[in-house]
Amino acid sequence: MKKAADKKCSRFTGVYPNRRELSLEEYQQKLSKTRDDLFAKMKIQKLSHGLSTPSLAKQYAELTKAQERCRDIEIKYRKPTGAVNPKTKKEVLEWTTYIG
Repeated sequence: MKKAADKKCSRFTGVYPNRRELSLEEYQQKLSKTRDDLFAKMKIQKLSHGLSTPSLAKQYAELTKAQERCRDIEIKYRKPTGAVNPKTKKEVLEWTTYIG
């Protein structure tokens, strides 16, 4: 997420005749605001197949919450909906929160 914010955030402001470079403090404020905006808009991310058991995933979630700022850490699994995709003829699955 930090790299994405660095790419999106420019060191300059304004357009051609009035374009100027931001001071270090202004740039850091703009960068932190961009990171916060990206963090709020993030979609669900699949972490790993290595965390395939609920106990391992729960331990990982506890460690992550203790070390970093995180949002909505949940254990989820793919649950069949009973519907069939008409194009692929495969069963449609949805992500469901694991309660156990």
